[in-house]
Amino acid sequence: MIAKRLFDCAFYQNARFIYCYASLKDEAGTNMIIEEALRNGKRVALPRVRGKRGMEFCFIKSPADLKPGFMGIKEPGPWCPKAPAPFKDSLVLMPGIAFDRNGTRAGYGGGYYDTYLEGHSECIKAALAYSVQIAPEIPAAPTDIKVDMIVTEKELIICSQDFREIR
Repeated sequence: MIAKRLFDCAFYQNARFIYCYASLKDEAGTNMIIEEALRNGKRVALPRVRGKRGMEFCFIKSPADLKPGFMGIKEPGPWCPKAPAPFKDSLVLMPGIAFDRNGTRAGYGGGYYDTYLEGHSECIKAALAYSVQIAPEIPAAPTDIKVDMIVTEKELIICSQDFREIR
C-alpha cells in the first residue's frame, strides 16, 4: 500500500532521480520501489557509508548491485558510480524510526541524512512509514533535516507548505 500510494503521487512520477535506501526488516519495504523506479527508467541511487557521519549516494542498475555494507545494510558495490547531490528533479526517500506531521524525524542517531542533505533544500524529501510510526511530536535539533511529506499505508501526509499542490 505504501509503494502504491507513492507511485500514484505526482512528486514521484515527475522525479527523474530517486535517492532511496535499502530497508531493514522493521522499515517500510523499499525493494518494490527500487525495482519499479528502475523499470520506469528513473536513475536510482542508494547510500554508501563513508566514515563517521559520511555518506554518498551511488547509482545502481539493478538490485543485484547491492551488497552488504556498513552494519550489514545493503549498499551499492564499489563499481557503482557516485551520484551528484540531489537537486530539483530528485526525490529523496529517508528512513526513520518515528515521524511527526511537521516533518520531523527520529532516525537511528548517526546524523548521516542530516549531514548529507545540509544545503540541498531544492530536492523533495519524503519518508516511507507505517502509520504506527507517526507520533504527536518529535523533538528536533536545529541541524535536523525535515521531510516534506510522509507516505503511509493509510495516507499521504504533507508536512511542508511548499508541497501542498503536488500530490
